[in-house]
Amino acid sequence: MIRCRNAAYWIVPMLACLALYWHGFTAWFRGDDFAWLSLGLRVHNFQDLLNALFTPRAQGTIRPLSERAFFLAGYGLFGLNPLPFRLVVFATQFANLALVAAIGSRLSGMRTAGFCAAIFWLINSALAQPLGWVCVYNEVLCALFLLLALYFLLRYIETGSGRYNVYQWIAFLLGFGALEVTVVYPLIAAGYTFLCAPKYFRRTLPLFIPSVIYVLVHNTVAPLPSTGTYGMHFDGSVFHTLLTYWTWTLSSTFLQNPMEPQPWVLPAGVALISIGLLLFLARQWQGSRKAAAFCVLWFLATVAPVLPLRDHLTEYYIYLPSIGLAWLGGWAFAAAWRAGRAAKACAVLLAAMYILMTAPEAVAASEWNYTLTMRTRDLVGGLVRAHQLHPNRTIVLYGVDSDLFWSGVRDHPFWLLGMQHVYLAPGSESRINNQNRDEDLPEFVLPPGVTANALARDQLVIYAVAGRQLRNITSVYRVANSMDQLPSRVDAGSPLTAYLLGPEWYGVDGNHRWMPKRATLRLAAPAAPGEKLYLDGNCPEETVKNGLSVSVTVNGIAEPPARISPNDTSFDLAFPLPDSVVGKSELSITVEVNRTLRPPGDERELGLAFGTFAVR
Repeated sequence: MIRCRNAAYWIVPMLACLALYWHGFTAWFRGDDFAWLSLGLRVHNFQDLLNALFTPRAQGTIRPLSERAFFLAGYGLFGLNPLPFRLVVFATQFANLALVAAIGSRLSGMRTAGFCAAIFWLINSALAQPLGWVCVYNEVLCALFLLLALYFLLRYIETGSGRYNVYQWIAFLLGFGALEVTVVYPLIAAGYTFLCAPKYFRRTLPLFIPSVIYVLVHNTVAPLPSTGTYGMHFDGSVFHTLLTYWTWTLSSTFLQNPMEPQPWVLPAGVALISIGLLLFLARQWQGSRKAAAFCVLWFLATVAPVLPLRDHLTEYYIYLPSIGLAWLGGWAFAAAWRAGRAAKACAVLLAAMYILMTAPEAVAASEWNYTLTMRTRDLVGGLVRAHQLHPNRTIVLYGVDSDLFWSGVRDHPFWLLGMQHVYLAPGSESRINNQNRDEDLPEFVLPPGVTANALARDQLVIYAVAGRQLRNITSVYRVANSMDQLPSRVDAGSPLTAYLLGPEWYGVDGNHRWMPKRATLRLAAPAAPGEKLYLDGNCPEETVKNGLSVSVTVNGIAEPPARISPNDTSFDLAFPLPDSVVGKSELSITVEVNRTLRPPGDERELGLAFGTFAVR
């Protein structure tokens, strides 16, 4: 019987997690997953591997273990089979649940409290995204390293054995490869020892050294953004963000619930649970059991790094912080269960309130994610079949909505299928919520003039997105605008825009096109003064090792040259357009560089690899 109870103690939370998030376990890929899955396409040698693992990407993040190595190894071994990825995610989460239970038991001195903490945590709706969206594995793996480090610290204090201190350091340092939040672990360790084990407080201070070094190095190679969605705002807004995350932790993310209660119900529930936890905390503090205060410290320490992100409130940002309040809640519930009837009744009432507020949203969010990944899988499967039927023609999609664009188009899943170009039909932007990312949509929406020209040349096929299958509508599709209408944006790497480029350009090379020393093209003229001509692309390292000058002439008017800095292998240049070209029928553009490269075995004279040209 005792063995069964011991086994159930560890197994029940895992089974409950699997039952609650079954949709996450069976989901496919979506969104950012494809950006990380395609990393392997750029790895051809050891230097490429180092770049893939450590080059800052996605808002300057550097997460070699939880994103880079995880996706490189997973895709290299299993391709687009999601099951191995899911097995790793859920195995890591099961380990986290065991650690939450073990640490909760040690903090409270009650085994039941650790079990309740694991249950309260897994019910929280913040777990739906980390357990359903593969790219959020960084949160799951970071939790493993932080919990392991804390567990080893507790064992070090319990036994005095130095090997547990070594294990703590190993887990802590590995955490830097998972998520930036790891920098707060020294505060967690120092806070616990200060409150509960003063003898060991000084021994935790060296932990701050790696965190300080990490912050300095990270901010040097990838400075914190001050503007945009990920802009950091160190002002009074952090308190509002803190209150928001506290509310989400005790109820449900975004205060959503599929049961659709009255608007006052969830805030009232948060207030009652908060009062209950704070009363319990005050009682424990008076009893000199300061470990209860550490639970709140965990919440504050792990949520602190995301508080300045006032414009990017995200549900999974409380995945880690919610562990602290789960410990406190589990402890409070177990203690109340041992007390009188009144305390037991209050504990049951508050626990039931918490479950009803957050569990339905956890299930709903998991189902929503699953549905979205299945739509993405169907789209990608349809693209595979369309490409097999039309291997030499570009595919244009009609009827893509916001969810499908952001989950199944924007991050180029078709690159993984050997397809360089998939576009959206003209007018698709009206169906898609651009989420304040104006730079993304123009890359995909094919201009009417280019579409009409390509249709006339039999260069593309148009498929309607309807239900689970794509439907070929090329024969009935009509473009409302004239074929002669010039676009304001040209993707030089697309075969469909070759008619807008001069004869000197070389052929398409993957997703870009090389120019020689001098090249020409045509674009739509600006509609209003103040617009600029934007150029982006890549350049050989040998060409720019001493810098490179780029000159542009627009309708015979020479613009001041721009310079690409030494060792820059990509460029993003902007040239002001003269007011005299506003309203013209077209822009005739000439681009020239002051230096070219002729690689060994290549007869071409290479200047720059474009990229796009855009007037805006």
